[in-house]
Amino acid sequence: MKPIDFFENIRIFESKFIKNGHGITLPNFGIFLSPETFSLQKDLWLVKHEFGHILQYRELGFIKFYLKIGIPSLISAIKQNLKKDYYHQKHNVEIDANRRSYLYFDKPKDWPFNRFPIN
Repeated sequence: MKPIDFFENIRIFESKFIKNGHGITLPNFGIFLSPETFSLQKDLWLVKHEFGHILQYRELGFIKFYLKIGIPSLISAIKQNLKKDYYHQKHNVEIDANRRSYLYFDKPKDWPFNRFPIN
């Protein structure tokens, strides 16, 4: 799989195996998104949220990132698929990624707080 582009020097991939509105960040490889998310700029907020996980990785390093962020995030995403009343974006590691991204991009006035909460 080849990257389709770069965002903040991070490789961006799009895959038909990722559902619309979802993304996966693997810091050593890049950000993986559903088709057209980045290439047609259909969901740049999702891209910025996923970049928040890159910011977490930069602070924590490989092992701590995957233990403290990656695994809990994966479990939370699975839980959202199993429970109708569970919202993945309200998990602490997701809120932290949102907050980091929000600050990194200079507190955009149009940040979608309902979708990507920061507190």
